[in-house]
Amino acid sequence: MKINIDVDDSLQQDMITIHCREITDEILELQRLLSQKQTGGQKISAYIDDTEYYVDVKTILFLEADGNYISVHTAKSIYRVRQKLYELEELLPRDFLRVSKSTIVNTELIASIKKNITGASEISFRNSIKKAYASRNYIKALIEIMDEKRLKR
Repeated sequence: MKINIDVDDSLQQDMITIHCREITDEILELQRLLSQKQTGGQKISAYIDDTEYYVDVKTILFLEADGNYISVHTAKSIYRVRQKLYELEELLPRDFLRVSKSTIVNTELIASIKKNITGASEISFRNSIKKAYASRNYIKALIEIMDEKRLKR
């Protein structure tokens, strides 16, 4: 797929046009994602078995790579998506932060971080028993962001 961006300052409003040979599932997914961004609808399409759900991004605790899928964890459920972790990282709001090669967390829902100098630090979430783990390479950035959030409150 080829992507072009043409800047035209004479336009009244931004416009996105998709040129394609045929409408594929990938094109429809791209259209849906762009529409969500435009309307501010912060939902992602995810699956449990063969059922598609539209998961509110604000309810996502963390996402983790799980074989050929990404597991999307909310307080009550685990969904699956086929996108790559780096693709989701680009789509998610700023409140989401990569904390290891295989995990992205929602910093807005973090309740505590149990630091571990020699290994992965344990992240707990509000209203959930689920845990995620931050590797030593990423923990410093996470602590800085959490400190910034604490100071803003």
